[in-house]
Amino acid sequence: MSKQGTINLTYWREYEDSDDRYDPYFKIHHTIFRNVPLSQLKRLNSETFKNRIKKYCDKHYNETANNCTGHSGVDMIHGSEYYYTYGEEFNLQKDEREYNHLFYDYGQKVNGRQFFKYDFMPELTNTL
Repeated sequence: MSKQGTINLTYWREYEDSDDRYDPYFKIHHTIFRNVPLSQLKRLNSETFKNRIKKYCDKHYNETANNCTGHSGVDMIHGSEYYYTYGEEFNLQKDEREYNHLFYDYGQKVNGRQFFKYDFMPELTNTL
């Protein structure tokens, strides 16, 4: 299976960077379920399910930053976006040094962030 056939469930919190004059707000994502087959889309897209996860994560999140805005949420991210790289964004050749670095940080290859539960296809994660 490829990254095209997966979805990823993440919990995010919003933070403020007062030095950024264009968009002072940014999100930090924490992967909960990685590489979930698209056959589970209906289950993960349930508002009840996402609200339960958000409520649990909000209650148990260990916040140490003082620039948190207090906004949070749960997102489903398609595999093509979740594994999007700098190389794809800037049309770099595969052999260029930065190709495998990820354009967005959703916690794609980190299993130690808060709330990570399961990688449905660890072999896919390891090949990207």
